[in-house]
Amino acid sequence: MKLRLERALPTTAARMRALVAAFLLFAFVALIGRSLIGALEVNAEISRLRDENAALAAEAEALTAERILLDDAAFLDLIARGYSLGSSVERPFVLAADATELPADAPGSAARRLTVAEEVRSPLDAWIEVLFGG
Repeated sequence: MKLRLERALPTTAARMRALVAAFLLFAFVALIGRSLIGALEVNAEISRLRDENAALAAEAEALTAERILLDDAAFLDLIARGYSLGSSVERPFVLAADATELPADAPGSAARRLTVAEEVRSPLDAWIEVLFGG
């Protein structure tokens, strides 16, 4: 290896020029690498800011919708009824603090409205399904 280098660069001046050129090439590559890393960091920051901006826009839209709801007269009347400020013909209705819980299958409960009626099968039907497929 040393022999090849001596043949390619016979003088000390040529070796120094090659060393300086190699150093300049390394410095150039390092500079380009730093610039590339900086550009990638800036792109990541831009992406983060875009996401943050979209989240803030969605929050602003939700707050605008809430403001519109709060300005609605029907909503204000409903809230006023909660403070017994409704009309004089309305009768206030309040549950007692010590009222018992309703059973799960009480009329109007979600369990009654949302459950599917279970199909009642006889044991014979179950055996027929197991033996012959259903």
